[in-house]
Amino acid sequence: METDAKRLATEVKIQRTFIQLVTTVGFDRLTVQRLSQAAQINRGTFYLHYLDKYDLLTHLENDLVTQVQEIFQRYPKPGTGATTTDAFGQLFTYLYRQRQLAVVLLNSPASQLRGRVKTLILTVIGPATASPISPAIARELVAQGILDFVGNWLGQEPVSSPEQAYTLFKQTRSLSPQQLLGGTE
Repeated sequence: METDAKRLATEVKIQRTFIQLVTTVGFDRLTVQRLSQAAQINRGTFYLHYLDKYDLLTHLENDLVTQVQEIFQRYPKPGTGATTTDAFGQLFTYLYRQRQLAVVLLNSPASQLRGRVKTLILTVIGPATASPISPAIARELVAQGILDFVGNWLGQEPVSSPEQAYTLFKQTRSLSPQQLLGGTE
């Protein structure tokens, strides 16, 4: 039991240091040696947990994607009301709690999180029906818009609460680009 707690504490230390270093120096300039020094562990300890920095990145992505999948399976699709009890409301709440990691992974060119989460979003939004444009393009625009909104929201300082962000998100879903920019249709 003590070994599991120590192992978990070391993984948390490595993951926090990873987030800090990717934020400051970027993934490309990150080395296991630099990460180990910043986390105050030896390189051998790092390699007991991960194969290399890519394995760590994949591990963090997989954890996030698994949680998002569970949210989308567990909660209902969004309806017309702005409530955090639907799938996207829960997504906002979860990502808010994981915002440092989410921002790092969403903005890192080395990460595949953006594409993986977009695939999950596409399953929740379902098929485009009665779209005046190609259904594939319509779905892509909606999914990309959701990802862009989330990335923008999480990247702001100070970041607004998930409830505030989700309310704004729901409001923007029914507005045209002209309405969003203050013009008329």
